[in-house]
Amino acid sequence: MNEDQSSDTDRRAALWVARLDGGPLDEAERTAFRAWLDADPDHRAAFEEAHSAWRSLAVLRREPGPLRAVPRPRRRGSLGRAGMAGAVLLLAAGLLALRFQIGDPWIALAADWRTEPGQTRQITLADGSLVDLGPDSAIAVDFTDEERRVVLLSGEAFFQAAPRAGGERRPFVVAAAQGTTTALGTQFQIEEWETGARVTAIEHRIEIALDLPQDGAERVVLVPGSAVAYSGTHGLGPVAAANVEEATAWRRGLLVFDSVPLEDVVRRLNRYRRGRIVIADPRLAQRKVSGVFASGNLDDVIRTITAELGARASSLPPLVTVLY
Repeated sequence: MNEDQSSDTDRRAALWVARLDGGPLDEAERTAFRAWLDADPDHRAAFEEAHSAWRSLAVLRREPGPLRAVPRPRRRGSLGRAGMAGAVLLLAAGLLALRFQIGDPWIALAADWRTEPGQTRQITLADGSLVDLGPDSAIAVDFTDEERRVVLLSGEAFFQAAPRAGGERRPFVVAAAQGTTTALGTQFQIEEWETGARVTAIEHRIEIALDLPQDGAERVVLVPGSAVAYSGTHGLGPVAAANVEEATAWRRGLLVFDSVPLEDVVRRLNRYRRGRIVIADPRLAQRKVSGVFASGNLDDVIRTITAELGARASSLPPLVTVLY
């Protein structure tokens, strides 16, 4: 690849990174993006480098997790990481004024429905099921003749599954992390939780299944008002009673915390704002927070929490708040 071709590839890669920040791609854009990635191995490598360079700015925002991608080949004649970083930083100068947090571009590509930080929306699926999508969340929908499958790609969602009745015999299944939740009733909620997910049964029963290569299959059935967390590392956790009003308060524009570690509070708050809240002191991260807050004014939330804990908050440009 000559230098002009390499520069054009790098510029196109940076533009795709920027476009994926704008929300879900339509079908034509998905086709064009996949075609561009598949046209040349250097395209995928360039895109990975562009996103990696963008993520080098991510000290100021939420870490989106590892890229879902194949190992990238080394490219000959490319600008290299330093050159790519320069190109992306030039692009970032303009983009940061419009949008601070890109998230994981592979999620943006895979998502059928997606929300921005602080945004919620209700989605009606083809079978009549309803999904309330929480802030900074994304789902993909894959309905087949055998099942109605939804994948929670990030964030949290409240599901009201249309029942298996009349002509609808397909199970309603939601995949999240390495597990699946099958609706035996109608209402339940799933939230990203550390390295896995947390599932809360709201109405009727649900079945959670986790299939781990080293441990085999694990299953549990939840009744209304109970919850379980799971991860690929620790398997299924213990079933516990859940405060449904507290768990679903975000649907009413509220944030409710009952003796919750500050690090978990911050993880949730970061779904509601551009940029990132970071905790400078590990001991502060374990301090407990209680209270009911309106999600519409996070500055007030941060002021109240820091006052309660005797902590301080400092703002750093652009859009970073450090708690210490």
